[in-house]
Amino acid sequence: MTTALKSSIARLGNKLNDLKKDAQFVMAPIDSCDRYSRQIRTVFAEGPLIELSESIIENGILEPLLARPIGNGRYEIIAGERRMRAARMAGLKLLPLMVKEMSDDVAYKIHLAENNHRENLSTLELAVSVQRDVEAANGMLEKVASQYNKTKSWISKMYAIAQGGESMVELVEEGITADRAVLAAVSSLERKAPEKAKVLTEQLKSAPSKVNKRHITEGFMKADKTERAKQAASEGKGAGAGKSGGKPATDKAVVTASEPAWRKKPAIERGDSEILITVELSPHSRFATEFADLSKKYGKARLVISERHPEQAYAVVQFGNTALHRRFYQADELRLLSVQ
Repeated sequence: MTTALKSSIARLGNKLNDLKKDAQFVMAPIDSCDRYSRQIRTVFAEGPLIELSESIIENGILEPLLARPIGNGRYEIIAGERRMRAARMAGLKLLPLMVKEMSDDVAYKIHLAENNHRENLSTLELAVSVQRDVEAANGMLEKVASQYNKTKSWISKMYAIAQGGESMVELVEEGITADRAVLAAVSSLERKAPEKAKVLTEQLKSAPSKVNKRHITEGFMKADKTERAKQAASEGKGAGAGKSGGKPATDKAVVTASEPAWRKKPAIERGDSEILITVELSPHSRFATEFADLSKKYGKARLVISERHPEQAYAVVQFGNTALHRRFYQADELRLLSVQ
């Protein structure tokens, strides 16, 4: 977890605590709780509600709902209707509430702020949890995806958010967007090109509130990819053809007689949509020198997810941005650095 993300979680948590200042804790009958009359959330997807209700059955409600008394022993839920709905599905009879008196104007402002902060804080907290589980699973996204009942793509996005720096944190804390795809894209861009991440962040912040932030992000990333492709093509024009007719030759690592047979396996092409995980090799590995030399010569080392073979104790590592330079290493000697 980055320092920026850690600080953001602390700040958002403090803001939530400030909203609940002077509130009184009450265990109220769920039938005495009404939804907020000016609720800004209009859609409550059934799937996530079922997931939340299952979590409530297993762990209970970890965060009390924020409410105000409206007379005759009843309460209006200012923040937490989703938890209330899930609690009903779970069969709960009582709800944990933080109750405080507030005017209609104050209630609405708190409702807006708490919904925004809670959603963003939950996203960041979940991202940190996913990061911890991915690292515990040695980067095996499929294993972690099954734990969360999500896709590998979802896990990858959450892991990327956990690596977020100042630009991504700005979007979260200022309530610009809670779209996880957008936050993951900005976070990933921060690690590759911080200045471009700042440009994208400014575009998102200056866009009208009703404009789809994901469309802005996708357009920016597509334009950046096109620009980088043109630049790479331009740089390649001046290279001499040499004996290979202009095609880059595959690097041949020195293979000794003592190397295991799986080191000689041929490289297999992968689709561009596959996820790559940046890794480093244990300095105590017998191939540490080779690994360092290839990383320096061709670019950072990344684990090819589709070619990982943990049951055979080895993994395919790619150096740089093409499949030309790949090697096989012991899976348990590789340490995950980041997901892209």
